[in-house]
This record gives sequence, structure tokens and C-alpha cells, in this order.
Amino acid sequence: MGARAFRRTVEAVGKPVPQCPIRLGEPCSLCEPGVTGPEDCGLVWLVMTDPDLRERLAGLRREEAAARRPMGGATR
Repeated sequence: MGARAFRRTVEAVGKPVPQCPIRLGEPCSLCEPGVTGPEDCGLVWLVMTDPDLRERLAGLRREEAAARRPMGGATR
């Protein structure tokens, strides 16, 4: 692959969009002032350091994963 073809391929792919770990299925919208992504978001830190909030988020993730599975599909 030549340099021009490689450059076009890279441009077509673009930058990855970080996903919000709190709002499931949504991209990080930088809703907290001064953050650069989920890695330095105060809301993400708060949820991940609070045992009750973290467990509730885990429950929501399980529910969403179950909803995406085909009906009657077996889990591995």
C-alpha cells in the first residue's frame, strides 16, 4: 500500500470516540467543565468510587447486555 492510499485509509477511519461509562451507549460529550474525556471526569470518578453507585451501574450494564442478546440465545 502506498503512502497516499495509507493516508486516505487513516483519514477515513478517523479518531476513536470515547464512550461514556455512565451513560451507556453514548459518546463522551465532555459534560463536565474542563475534562478531556472519561479518564478525568469527576462524574465517572464519583460513580466508580462509590460502592452503591458502582453496583447500580453494573446492574444497568447487565440489563443492557441481556437486552442485546438474541431472544432465547444461550450465554457462553
